[in-house]
Amino acid sequence: MACLRMFGPYDLTPDNIERYVRPYAAGVFAVGYTRESGAFVVRYIGRSDSDLRTELRAHSSDETARFKWVESASQMSAFDTQCELYHEFGGPDSLENDEHPARPKGSKWVCPVCDVFDR
Repeated sequence: MACLRMFGPYDLTPDNIERYVRPYAAGVFAVGYTRESGAFVVRYIGRSDSDLRTELRAHSSDETARFKWVESASQMSAFDTQCELYHEFGGPDSLENDEHPARPKGSKWVCPVCDVFDR
């Protein structure tokens, strides 16, 4: 089983987003739920290139959801981490992510795992 080196999990509420996530930070997050055993089950891998709080708020409508997160030193680092976790957790076969993570506008970065952008 893949390991998330992230903070959390926390209930995905506006209060917890404000409490635990620094404003205007780039980074990656996982949304999921916690089993009775305490294991965190990932349902979605997301990223923000500039404001994790805003991106997480867009996912806070599910009252049972929990989240984990980690800041990234750069947009490229956030993109690479999201791609790696997307593949590690099964992509669209296992996650609610319908598509491969998108590159930031104007970048020519490639996925560190697959050749999706070479097609």
